[in-house]
Amino acid sequence: MNRKLQYLVVGYALTVAFGLSLQFLPPVIPVMKTTLSMTAGQAGALMSSLALFGIVVSPLVGYLADRWGGRTVGLLGLACLIAAEAWFACSTSYTNLLMARLAMGIGSATLSILGAQIISQNFAGTRYLGAAMGTMNTAVPTSILISQLGFSRLAAARGWQAPVWACLAFTCVVAVAYVLFYQDPASRHEEAPVSLVAGLRRLNSQVWVLGLVWLFWNAGALVLLTFANDLLVGRGMSPQTAGTMASILMLFPVAASAFMGHVLDRRRWQGRGAVLACLMFAGCVILLGVLPGSVLPLFLGVSFTFALAPAAVFGLAPYLLHGRESGLGYGILAGMLNLGVLFGPAVGGIVRDATGSYLASFIMAGVLTSIGAACVLLLRRPAVQNA
Repeated sequence: MNRKLQYLVVGYALTVAFGLSLQFLPPVIPVMKTTLSMTAGQAGALMSSLALFGIVVSPLVGYLADRWGGRTVGLLGLACLIAAEAWFACSTSYTNLLMARLAMGIGSATLSILGAQIISQNFAGTRYLGAAMGTMNTAVPTSILISQLGFSRLAAARGWQAPVWACLAFTCVVAVAYVLFYQDPASRHEEAPVSLVAGLRRLNSQVWVLGLVWLFWNAGALVLLTFANDLLVGRGMSPQTAGTMASILMLFPVAASAFMGHVLDRRRWQGRGAVLACLMFAGCVILLGVLPGSVLPLFLGVSFTFALAPAAVFGLAPYLLHGRESGLGYGILAGMLNLGVLFGPAVGGIVRDATGSYLASFIMAGVLTSIGAACVLLLRRPAVQNA
């Protein structure tokens, strides 16, 4: 069990590094808009651009992780992310920021795939699978919490580059620890390697359906995560207070993800959990755009869905992925996530610029997650023996 805990820590650290690279931007958008004279559409495009190369490379990264092992691919991903974060921090023009963000997507996609694969492979077939995947699902919320509570204040005091340097420092620490302590486990699968195209052809079709759920969920959720701070600042809050309020969105993901993952796995309720999360988020986010009063109750409702949706999706994934196809399967999920990240915030920002308010953007976000709920109906309930 001690070795499994080591793999859990490794997967968790990689996922936190991915989460910081994805989410350091929203808390500093108000500062960047003032300093660099950016529009909401440009800010949304900057957020979404992380996903462009990730869409293309994610299946390839998953395939290479199955063939080369997580150590080699992980080190390549960490090196790429370190270089891209340094480039972003040193940039002074929007064009350079956009190019650096594009490059950042390759490294971040690599880490998101490996984090899930390492934990899934080492806990599959054990009674700890649901709790382990649920624990992994706290990694991105933890990074968002760090970003919301710390980066808005850091950006206000030291400039928007300071949070990027903080992310870079953390990624460097993870890279050093990865070099010193991580070794690939002995392979338990003897089947001959196949090509990427052949691997995609024989992949369980349910993985693609699960990927669609993940795509539409992230497209909708990232609209709110990207512009929550700007919404609150527009309603009269200071950037620091807005960051503190937005951090409430991570309350349930940090506190309850492991428990939710365990319960969903024991009851085989992953599909029901995904539907509830998608529809509940849709209702809350639309009300957030309609109602001008206190956002706290709605933020708490959204926080619950932010814990439930990833627990459901990643709780179901290990039942659909087996043997050498696990990395490729998580690559598909990462590619779908990146598709959602690519168009969700960008379109949300453009709609905000066109309408002058976030109401239409949030209605769009609710529609997207509702489509995700409809996709869940195409998934089969997992059987116990498939874990």
